[in-house]
Amino acid sequence: MNQPILHDNADARRYELIADGNVVGFAQYMVDGDTVTIVHTEILPQHEGKGYGSALARQTLEQVRATNRNVMPACEFIASYIDRHAEYEDLVADRR
Repeated sequence: MNQPILHDNADARRYELIADGNVVGFAQYMVDGDTVTIVHTEILPQHEGKGYGSALARQTLEQVRATNRNVMPACEFIASYIDRHAEYEDLVADRR
């Protein structure tokens, strides 16, 4: 298994996690000014249990950081990930 990469599919408003040439999961988002609201994340059933959820969350948050935006974690998975990884707390819109 290759290291998964994140692709911003702006037309579909989602970050897609690609592994071995296939989409294995995605994070659906909305953008309002400098805030990216993550509304839903999903790992495709056949790819669950392989660490892709954490990779998706980490790479999505790193992408938000790289674009100098903040994040509104409307998705429980992303909110929970941020709670467990304090290095991303500074990205949360209401904590800035």
